Amino acid sequence: MNSKKLWSSRFQERLKEMLRYGRYMFNDHLLIVLLFALGGGAFYYKDWVATLDETFPTAVIFAIIFSLLLSNGNVITFLKEPDKVFLLPVETEMKSYFIRSYFLSVMWRLYSTFLIFLLVIPIYLQTMGTNAKLLHFSLLLIGLQAVNLFTRWMITYDLDQESVIWDVLIRHLLNGVIVFFFISGRFSLFFIIFGLFVLYTLYFHVKLKKRGIPWERLIDYEERRMAFFYRIANLFTDVPQLRNRVKRRKWADMFMRTGNVQQNQTYAFLFVRSFFRSGDYFGLFMRLTIIAALFIWGLDGSYVAFAIALLFIYLTGFQLISLWKHYDAVIWTELYPVNEEAKKQSFLKLMLNVLWTQNLIFVLSFITSLDFQKGLLLFIVLTLFCYLFVFVYCKRQIEKWNELT
Repeated sequence: MNSKKLWSSRFQERLKEMLRYGRYMFNDHLLIVLLFALGGGAFYYKDWVATLDETFPTAVIFAIIFSLLLSNGNVITFLKEPDKVFLLPVETEMKSYFIRSYFLSVMWRLYSTFLIFLLVIPIYLQTMGTNAKLLHFSLLLIGLQAVNLFTRWMITYDLDQESVIWDVLIRHLLNGVIVFFFISGRFSLFFIIFGLFVLYTLYFHVKLKKRGIPWERLIDYEERRMAFFYRIANLFTDVPQLRNRVKRRKWADMFMRTGNVQQNQTYAFLFVRSFFRSGDYFGLFMRLTIIAALFIWGLDGSYVAFAIALLFIYLTGFQLISLWKHYDAVIWTELYPVNEEAKKQSFLKLMLNVLWTQNLIFVLSFITSLDFQKGLLLFIVLTLFCYLFVFVYCKRQIEKWNELT
């Protein structure tokens, strides 16, 4: 078997698929919204950076941002479910296949990392007053990204799931400390920690290099990555490859009614459960909420926080609209004696509650600055935006989808 040809065909297949869905994803109003959001954000961001001085904790902020960027991500393998059967006999011939996957993954991760790097350069120049370290820091990011992905690849071979979890936590810490010491100019400590990171990677390389390829885990990682892409694409067009995962979250039972559900509450019952348990809707909500809340808290009462809050509420709502189609492929729901209007109202109510919760969290993060007048204004602006988004945009989008079916 020629593993190089196999990798090339898988790569071209995936590229064509993403370009096909990309035509739908970037041919709507989203580009206009993003253009205005980026333009407005850049304007306020420039003014905010101008207010910073040498007391700003640049090293700490850089450590947090780049530890998150560098520690996450897996090697893109393009593996499919049948591969664990049909490629198993030729496992020893797959080395060149995975080497290509590794280098592609490094390049892809560096692309997103350097976008953030370009974004935070003004903060560095404003607070540090020099650009002497920028070239060396960019080289450091390349090296750390390569080491992180190689370590992640080796840990994948470990059968103990706890090792995978601990590895992410340890690399978060190591990446953060390395970046912190580099930015703050403590190079002796930087070289010590960087050396420990290399030894950490070599340890797992020696320990696990003779293990067999963990087909099921690699396939699971690949399916999760593509499921995220399919959920986004599903907002614009039907995606037959989309499959949902179900997670039991017992703690969320308090939000779910289990008795005396009225007939017109059928879809309210289903949508709430789907939000917490199916796909990654709840995970998406938590990630966007936490990231935005931290940004808003760090802006210390600036009007930039208004733009951040609006943008993240829009992104949350925009991606959660796909929940409306969650039961389209389930024929049993067609038997429910519930009309379309009751289903629509249940969905809109859930969307409003989710965005309203996010609104409250953002306002609480904002008023830590003790500027209660601006906090009240932010609450009013976000409340108005939530209602408009749910009862104008979401409602119109649902009607548009219904016309196509």
